[in-house]
Amino acid sequence: MDIVLFKCRGGMPLKNRSRFIRLLDAAQKICGLGEESGKLQIVLLPKEKMAEMNWNHLKHEGATDVLTFDLRNDDPSLCDEDAVVAEIYVCPEVAAEYALSHGLDMSRELALYAIHGMLHLTGQDDIADADRKEMRRKEEAVFSSLEEKGVKVDVFL
Repeated sequence: MDIVLFKCRGGMPLKNRSRFIRLLDAAQKICGLGEESGKLQIVLLPKEKMAEMNWNHLKHEGATDVLTFDLRNDDPSLCDEDAVVAEIYVCPEVAAEYALSHGLDMSRELALYAIHGMLHLTGQDDIADADRKEMRRKEEAVFSSLEEKGVKVDVFL
């Protein structure tokens, strides 16, 4: 999939868009999405817009960290290379708030949310405890692979 990054107005500024796209592209290949045709659209939303989406799609109140929508058709031949086949909505403000309150790096947290969404697109789930542990293990494996490839989680926020 080709990565398309879209940032809505009103949220936190993204300091290094091109590096973030490179990280996202490398991560989606590590996750196993790189050979698929179509576009993976990653949308950075301000907190209030993320809260709206969370309510509209899941009936959950408040902003969430990431929402993933798999738009792929069962027949890949029906999708052309320009079609958006998946969307991941990420809230940088939620990433920043969580990172600051837990002594974590904001940029890594933002990258984690996008990677988490990518793993959902590969069939990973995190509802049950065992599945959540497996998701965390795979997230860390993606970060390790990124590090081995020399892809840095730079200052994005």
